[in-house]
Amino acid sequence: MRATDAAYAVLKSQGQPMDVQDLLDEALTQLGVDREARIAARLYTDINLDSRFQYRGGSTWGLKEWQPKSSGRNTSSRDRGGYEDDDGEDLEEDDG
Repeated sequence: MRATDAAYAVLKSQGQPMDVQDLLDEALTQLGVDREARIAARLYTDINLDSRFQYRGGSTWGLKEWQPKSSGRNTSSRDRGGYEDDDGEDLEEDDG
């Protein structure tokens, strides 16, 4: 099992966002791997790059699938003359 799959399984079984340190500890325990700084750092990097995970702020991570699905693109920023990125989030205009 890949380390990110173990982290995914931990979050899935927990059913709610977790502190990243607890998540790393649990995932590495599931893999039977001793926690070393290098291994934990690698797993943290892999979680950052894996689209299944979502940073929730304050060192907390959850699963992207827990977010409600949007019913369509948000047109309100276009109405205000703003710009959106590919996820439909507003981007600030640079006046400078």
